[in-house]
Amino acid sequence: MDPLLTVDVVLFRATRNGRFVPVGADLPLDLTDPAEPTEDLLRALDGASVSLAAGPGLPAEVVRAVAATPVPRLFQSSSWLYRHRAVILTDNKCAVGGHVLHYTDLFGLYVTEVEPESAAVVTAKDTGTKCPAIATTSFDLLTQPWIPVVGDDGETRQLSLRDVVLNAHTIRQITAEIPTMAAALHRFLLAFFHRVYGPESEAAWQELWTTEQLPTEALDTYLHRHRHRFDLFHPEVPFMQCAKLASLTPATAAKLVPYRAVGNNVTLFDHTTAADRVTLSPQEAARWLVTVQAFDPGGMKTPYEKDKSSERAPCNDFGVVVVEGGSLKETLLLNALVYWPDHQKPMMTAPDDRPVWEEETGPSPRPDKRTARGWTDLLTWPSRRVLLSATGSGENTLVEGVVITPGTRLDASLVDEEWMAAFRRPRDAKGRFKKDAPVLPVRLHPLRGVWRHSVELLITDVWEEGKNRRRPAALDQISELAERRLIPLNAVYTLRVFGQRLDSKASVIEAWMEERVPAPVPLLRAKDENLGAIIGHAIALADDAGSALRSFQAEYRKEFRDTTTPDIDHQYWPRLSRPFGAFLVALGDARDKDRSELPAIQAWARQVKRLAATVADRWVTGSPARGRAMVALGKHHGVFHSRLAVSERTFHAKIFAYTTGKEGTDV
Repeated sequence: MDPLLTVDVVLFRATRNGRFVPVGADLPLDLTDPAEPTEDLLRALDGASVSLAAGPGLPAEVVRAVAATPVPRLFQSSSWLYRHRAVILTDNKCAVGGHVLHYTDLFGLYVTEVEPESAAVVTAKDTGTKCPAIATTSFDLLTQPWIPVVGDDGETRQLSLRDVVLNAHTIRQITAEIPTMAAALHRFLLAFFHRVYGPESEAAWQELWTTEQLPTEALDTYLHRHRHRFDLFHPEVPFMQCAKLASLTPATAAKLVPYRAVGNNVTLFDHTTAADRVTLSPQEAARWLVTVQAFDPGGMKTPYEKDKSSERAPCNDFGVVVVEGGSLKETLLLNALVYWPDHQKPMMTAPDDRPVWEEETGPSPRPDKRTARGWTDLLTWPSRRVLLSATGSGENTLVEGVVITPGTRLDASLVDEEWMAAFRRPRDAKGRFKKDAPVLPVRLHPLRGVWRHSVELLITDVWEEGKNRRRPAALDQISELAERRLIPLNAVYTLRVFGQRLDSKASVIEAWMEERVPAPVPLLRAKDENLGAIIGHAIALADDAGSALRSFQAEYRKEFRDTTTPDIDHQYWPRLSRPFGAFLVALGDARDKDRSELPAIQAWARQVKRLAATVADRWVTGSPARGRAMVALGKHHGVFHSRLAVSERTFHAKIFAYTTGKEGTDV
């Protein structure tokens, strides 16, 4: 072999005080020292030595450039080191031969290209050698902590992507600054999980479910192929960004954060102004970057050329449903559908499906429109072209600016491709499905809880499922896994539902929301119509009571033209979420034990009646009525109670038909 195509080197990290430390050791040394290295120093240098050989993945010009550097004085007196060169890493990088050598403790050395004008040769003072060094910074999402989690000890901490996966069995849940960020991180992690682990079959799913920890080998094999794509500040392919936006002037980093008052984004509680300098840590910027791609509102953006118009990011159009288990490992698997792109699993997933970080090159800066290649493509949809602007290096790195331009518009029918959402066709006044109306995704409402859509979220209907409604696909898979006894039949999981409300122009965020709904496996498995009818009538009872409350308030206001009393809805709807959750759990328990649902139904009816009556009574007490107004208020209050009693009687009459046959065993 040509000797110029191989060279032995020792890897060093440059410290802030100008000293050099062998990689893997904690022993600062002087490369200009002519004395023969001590035994301890030799061991440290041996552990940091590698042989560079030209070949696939390592261009010959890199090897020649390193070989052309002089041997440090410290090495010259050693019979072992006298042919070695020193490679000094700044921020784990070293530019040489028109390329960049990267080093991580996990993967060792790897090479990427760099534009010649972006590298500079830096002379390390008194080292006796010249070391090419890259002037840019780095933040490795695989090894640097940035994902916020709650451990099984209840403590909140940040972990790297690799650590999140390998410690998923000890993590309780993903947390975040706002609900939409938590949803975006779940979708990102799910796409990453699919690409690493599949699973390609139900048997593969079961194997992952029964292991204590997610396998390390498959993870490291995947990361070995794609490790450089997870550098937040990579010069050519920065994570989830477009390096070709570098010609545009960055705006303030506050553009990434929806609760910062900047531009059209006027917020209630933020006390910064557009003139304030806002900086983000790389950890914060990475989280907001993932969130922007999933939830950025529409409207006018900075144009790359002329196109300023952008559609709202896909996750604004539906409530993102995450099935949560007892640990993050369970959560990932409960949401992980069988993933085998070569066999179009899940449906609408083609063999060339891939997440955004697996693209061969960075995206074009020009906006475009296309269909999704498949499930992981949709989970990491590049709705914006983004480029972060950083200052400083190492631990002092800060993101001080960002360019956000229109990205890729999604050409898809969500009901056919989005699996983390529930869908339903609207009904008419008689309760029948509107044949000409489109199937719409279930969304969160700032006041009325998402539990009101529990039928669509939880229950399958052998007649309507797939035609007029569709629950999240993960729940169908959980039902099938329970049928095969692969998961407990009596388990109760939780649906975390995330959403965001925009203004009428879909350009300003008005609210973000997160709600939880219990998901008992017995309810997910049920195939009969009775269960859906029971839950539907239970929700209708709450609607009737709420309607009676609104009518009570409206009639009083109409008679006395009163607008000073507070809206009664705000005292009623938010307080129903918890008792309805208890109702679902009790209903599931009754199904699991083959007992009557009547106790659960009656308990729910009592809760609704008691809450509605309490809200009405408090509203009367707090109203500033006097004289004739007080008499009228009493009259309307009495009408409300009569209407509430009628609603309760009607509910019990309707529900009886769906619970006959078992009630004698319990009631």
